[in-house]
Amino acid sequence: MLRHQINPLSWADTFLRALIPSFIADAIFSDHRKPTRLHPTSYLDGLRGIASVIVFFCHYTEDNYNSLTRSYNIADNDHPETATTGWIQLPFLRIIFSGRPMVHIFFVISGFVLSYKPIKAIHARDLDKCYTALSSSTFRRAFRLFGPCVASTFMIMCLQQMDLYPFRNPRATWTEQLMTWKRVVFTQITWPWAWDKDMMPGYDIHLWTIPIEFAHSMLLFMVILMLARTKLRIRQMAVLGLMGYCLSCGKWAGFEFLAGLFLAEVHVLKSAREQQSKEWESVAQEEDDDDLNKYGHREVRQGGGLVSLSTLKTVFCISLVILGLFVGGWPNHYADKTPGIRWFFAKTPMPFAKMDHLAPQKFWFGLCAVGTVWAVGELPLLKRFFEGSLAQYCGRISYAIYICHGPVLGLFQTYVFGSPFVPAQGEPGQDGYKVAVEAHGIKGMMGMENTTQKTMGWFLGLCVLGPVVVWAADVFMRAIDEPIVRIARKMENVCLDREAQPDQRPGGRRLEPGYSQAA
Repeated sequence: MLRHQINPLSWADTFLRALIPSFIADAIFSDHRKPTRLHPTSYLDGLRGIASVIVFFCHYTEDNYNSLTRSYNIADNDHPETATTGWIQLPFLRIIFSGRPMVHIFFVISGFVLSYKPIKAIHARDLDKCYTALSSSTFRRAFRLFGPCVASTFMIMCLQQMDLYPFRNPRATWTEQLMTWKRVVFTQITWPWAWDKDMMPGYDIHLWTIPIEFAHSMLLFMVILMLARTKLRIRQMAVLGLMGYCLSCGKWAGFEFLAGLFLAEVHVLKSAREQQSKEWESVAQEEDDDDLNKYGHREVRQGGGLVSLSTLKTVFCISLVILGLFVGGWPNHYADKTPGIRWFFAKTPMPFAKMDHLAPQKFWFGLCAVGTVWAVGELPLLKRFFEGSLAQYCGRISYAIYICHGPVLGLFQTYVFGSPFVPAQGEPGQDGYKVAVEAHGIKGMMGMENTTQKTMGWFLGLCVLGPVVVWAADVFMRAIDEPIVRIARKMENVCLDREAQPDQRPGGRRLEPGYSQAA
């Protein structure tokens, strides 16, 4: 036994498994593979995973090839030479680096996932289970969101103080650095009630969405609690009314979370109808109803032909996805000049039209995110794709990708991309003289003179940094993210007043553990 504990091969095996990505470890070590199963909303995990990858692509592109984020062939005012015509700038294709609409998809998915189990319990007439799910999610939400961010910013802080983080100078002392980090954590990351006052947290600016996520999770739980005992139609009308109220106030995040709640209830109702339909079909398999086709869809007669309602619904859902892909390519600048987008820009309602230059896109991103999340669940082909192994893996590491991609880019992109050749400026010995910069890195190798060179450099850099981001996210997920989730569950169990649980009360019934697996 002792020999086994100090066996260096055993230690090496453990160390190797910890360092390599989990999908590689699954392929090498058969005992490493964890059993996985799909659940009714697994496609949302896959959608969130792909969205997180696109967010990484967005920041990667903006940091290193910002000119490619312009609309196709749109130049700065009075500077026609700034127009670029890369194929990835074309409508629909540019969604690959359009990270801003992905944030809105995150919020709709969060509203859906956080609402799903409480809403199921409400429809099962089990309010005890609903309240327990809300209590559990509320207790663990801060750990789930803030814990990984505290860990990641602490690591960034240490690297900065050791002068290992490019372009960030260390503080005079470790104490000063620690106090700065504490202020960032307390006032910019974990204090969510004034999230719209400071959206640029220190150490990692990409964490600006985390306070928004937490604040609106609490709003969502409060709305579900308020409406848990109401009638179905009253609840649905109230949620729709609150969604409209949020839009009229310019609060796009509140609209998106509540839209996720509404979609969750629609999904529960649809699942109940499908289950009921299966039961009816099993009882009356031999009956022939002229108004129903063999798949159970009612048909509408038009001009002597038959047009299935399911076909009309499929066409509508495909249209929503196409619209989302187009609007998702909304540029950060010159939306009023971009063909197609300028129509949406002109039709933006108040108050979004006048809030700030990015507010119009937030309005349309929010609407399209709701439509996309709903449509993906209604289109079998897309649903199967997001339930596939690639999308599901991205979903597993989605939060880790979101947290890790910024530090990875900050640490390595300067060295990877380098610089094209820059000739000397001025005369030696004179004021303002700058020495020539030799070409190095990907930009030096590929050049930056034309759009083709930039596009090739963009793709090559992605092949270099992409695997590093995935590896870092995978390790972060297993080393920090998942342990924090487990710790939160254990803390909840330790803190529970068992005598107050429904299964401990006279006449109460035992409830299954783990009511909510909130994203």
